[in-house]
Amino acid sequence: MPRAHKALIYIRTCLGLLSICIGVLVLGPFSGAEEAFGLTDKEAHIIAFFALTIMLQLAFPRMRRTDLALGVLAVGALIEVAQLFTGRSASVADWMADLIGVGAATLPSYIETFRHFARLGTAAPARRASDASEQTEGVVHASSGPERASRSQTKQD
Repeated sequence: MPRAHKALIYIRTCLGLLSICIGVLVLGPFSGAEEAFGLTDKEAHIIAFFALTIMLQLAFPRMRRTDLALGVLAVGALIEVAQLFTGRSASVADWMADLIGVGAATLPSYIETFRHFARLGTAAPARRASDASEQTEGVVHASSGPERASRSQTKQD
């Protein structure tokens, strides 16, 4: 088994354990447990969702960072709603703390992507076909399939 595959299994195991710990702490009867570590409730939310986002990015390297971040934020919102049914209070401020943790984990990777393309002297790759046509303004790109065949026929005419 390749070393990278072993590392991925280890990271995903740690992610599972982290998720269970966060779930138990936020839904269980442990209100105020973060004070034992000298943290406020908001600081605990920031740290937990920062760690969760980083672990997800490591555990699923082929998934888009934005999708992972939005998923974690959705889980944070669901946790706040679930807390209403467990005798704890839901708070928009807690969800905003989750947002700060997710942003702190995700933003550096976007900055590094920008730096990468800045060093290459190229623009970031287009995500939509309309973006690509605006960037190239008529430059013909190599493609495959019927589109390529039709372009080669028009060039020969």
